[in-house]
Amino acid sequence: MIRSMSAAVTGLRGHQLKLDVIGNNIANVNTTGFKKSQARFEDLLSQTIQGATGPLDRGGINPSQVGLGMRVSTIVDIHLQGAITTTDRETDLAIEGAGFFMVTDRLDGTGQRYFTRDGSFGLDSNGNMVNNSGMILLDIDGETPINIPLGDDMIARPTSFMRFAGNLDSQLDPAYGLYLSDDTEGDLDITISIGATDVTVSFVGVEGGLTATQVRDDIQAELDAEADVDATVSVSGLGTAGSPFIITFSDIVNNVIAEDLVIDFSIDTTGFTDGNASFNPASHMYEYYAYDSLGNRYTLEYYFTQTDRNNNVWEYSVRVFDFNNNEVNPADIGGRTGTLTFDTSGNIDVTNTPPIVFGPAAGAQALSIQPNFDIITQLAGPNSLVAREQDGYPAGTLAAFNIDRVGFVNGIYTNGLTQVFGQVGVATFFNPEGLRKEGGNLFQETQNSGDFNPGVPGVGGRGLISSSSLELSNTDLAYEFTELITTSRGFQANTRVVTTSDEVLVEVINMKR
Repeated sequence: MIRSMSAAVTGLRGHQLKLDVIGNNIANVNTTGFKKSQARFEDLLSQTIQGATGPLDRGGINPSQVGLGMRVSTIVDIHLQGAITTTDRETDLAIEGAGFFMVTDRLDGTGQRYFTRDGSFGLDSNGNMVNNSGMILLDIDGETPINIPLGDDMIARPTSFMRFAGNLDSQLDPAYGLYLSDDTEGDLDITISIGATDVTVSFVGVEGGLTATQVRDDIQAELDAEADVDATVSVSGLGTAGSPFIITFSDIVNNVIAEDLVIDFSIDTTGFTDGNASFNPASHMYEYYAYDSLGNRYTLEYYFTQTDRNNNVWEYSVRVFDFNNNEVNPADIGGRTGTLTFDTSGNIDVTNTPPIVFGPAAGAQALSIQPNFDIITQLAGPNSLVAREQDGYPAGTLAAFNIDRVGFVNGIYTNGLTQVFGQVGVATFFNPEGLRKEGGNLFQETQNSGDFNPGVPGVGGRGLISSSSLELSNTDLAYEFTELITTSRGFQANTRVVTTSDEVLVEVINMKR
C-alpha cells in the first residue's frame, strides 16, 4: 500500500514536470528561433521479492519485482529547422541549415560568447550589428564584431592597372583614322595606295571639317572608277581632332591579294589656309576610363592596328581626354604606344606595353597606368576586346548595404562600387543538444556540447544565410496538444492511485473496530 502511493507520487511529479515543458513550448510558439523541448521518462529501481533461478530438475523461475515509480530521465532540446519567414529589414537574418549565430556582450573581446538562432539584428549608433538585447554579432572568426559604417566616405583611388580581355580579329578589314581639326579650311587631296594602285581623292573648299557621308561617297566613287580595285568603303566617326573618322575597306578583290594587303595614305594639306589633318592606322578602337587621385575621370582611347599579319604583330596607341573632354597633348603622354605579338595559336606571345604616364589636373598626383594584355587572343572572329578590370575609382559615400548567402556584408557606395565590411559567422557543435539555454534566445556551450566550430556559412555543414528573413519557433501545436492530453490523463490516473491507496489504508485502520 505504501509502495503504490509512493510510486503514484513520483508519477505525479514526473507528469507535472512534463506539463511544465509542454506549457513552455506552447508559450514560445511565436518566439523567433525557439527550439522546443521534450521530457523523457524512465522507471526507478524495483524492489525484488524473489530472485530468478535457473532450470535444474525443475524449470527456471523468473524474478519477482515491484517497481518504485518513475522519474524524468532527461529534457531534450529539439534543434529541428523552424519555418523561415520574410521581413522588410535587411539586418534580419536566418540560417538555412545547421549552426548558430555568434554574439558577445562586450566589444573589447573580454565578454562572454553566446550562440543563437534568433537573427533579429539591427544597428546601434556606432554601426555595430546587435540583437534586441544589445549582443554584438561576430565575424567568421568568432572574435571580430560586424560593423557597418553608414555615411562612410570612400576616398578616390588613382588608376594604376588596367587588364584587357577578349579577341582581336586576325582577319580584320583594313581601317584607318582621318583626323581633322574643327577649323580646317581649304583643299584636301588624299592619295590611297592599295597594292600597286594609287587612287587620289580630292576635297575642295573644305570648311570646318567634313561629314562621314561626304568622305565615304567621294572615296567610294574614286575606287569604283578604278579598274584594278574593287572595294567597299564605310566611314564612322565625327572627323574632328577629338574623334577621328574611321575609314574601313572591305571586300577588296581583283588584282589585290588580301592576305598580303598593304594600304598606304598620303595627304596633301598645302592648300589649307588653317587647321591640320593627318592619317593614322586605326584598325580597332576601344574606349575606357581611368581616375586620378582626386577622383577625376579620364577617357582613354586605345587604337589597335595589325601591322604585320604574317607574323601576328599588332601595334596600339593611346589618346587621353580629360574630364572636360579636352585631349591631353600626345607629347605629354609617356608610353602611349606599345606592341603585341601573338603565336600561331592566337595566344599572346610577346608584349611591349610600357605604363601610360601623364600629368592630370592641378592638385592630383601624376598617373601611371600599366596595361595588361596577357589573356587576350588574336583569332578569326569579331573584335571583342574589353577592359575587364581597373583598380581606380572616384570618391563615394556609403548609401546602402546587403548581406549575401555566405554572410558577406557588402557596402554599396554612391560611386557604384562595393566594399566588404565583414562576413557573418556561423558556429556548429558536435552535439547541439548539449547546449545550455541562457534565456533571451541564447545558448552557451557545455562540456557535452563540444567546442564551438566557427566558420563560413555554407561550408563544413554550416547553413547558408538568408537576409531579410527570420526563423520561426519549431513548436508544433498539434503535437504539443496531443502530448498535453496524454500527460494530463497520466497525471489524473496517478491521482486515482493515490486516492485508492488512501481508501485501502482507511479500511485497514477500520479493521480494529
